[in-house]
Amino acid sequence: MYALIKPFVRLCLLNANPQDLPASTLLLALCLAGYLSVTTLIALPVYGFGVSLVQGFIEILLLLAYTQLVLLIRARPERYLQTVISLAGTGVIIGALGMPLIYSLYRSAQAGSVSSLTLLSYLLVLGWLLVVYGYIFRQALSIGRPFGVLIGFGYIALTSIVIESLFPSMTS
Repeated sequence: MYALIKPFVRLCLLNANPQDLPASTLLLALCLAGYLSVTTLIALPVYGFGVSLVQGFIEILLLLAYTQLVLLIRARPERYLQTVISLAGTGVIIGALGMPLIYSLYRSAQAGSVSSLTLLSYLLVLGWLLVVYGYIFRQALSIGRPFGVLIGFGYIALTSIVIESLFPSMTS
């Protein structure tokens, strides 16, 4: 199991590159299944299983479409499979690690008081996700670090806007 996770941990630590991963449709399926599971579990306390599952599928569609679009614009479509695998796999790891913080934020919001430490910790995890996604896009698109982070931010922002527009949270 660790052999499967290790390349994604290395990506999360910026010690590997997307091109180091095999361009495998089986690995893609495993990563997308993990991504669906984590995104569903993250939304579960607020929306329930059905809506959370739909949100997870929408996030996957956005990940696939956004990645394809930016790679086509930059004329790097051959990097699609490894880039999506990298984004989904690192999203699973960071999402799983951040899940206790997210659940704590849900509970705190329901109680009416959010801990500053929990909020700061969540923002650090979100920042880490942004750096990792920026790093992956930087490698995949052969662009500078600021542009990679900007493209990573674009994906995170797009996903947040679409999900919040389709499924307004009960806590907002």
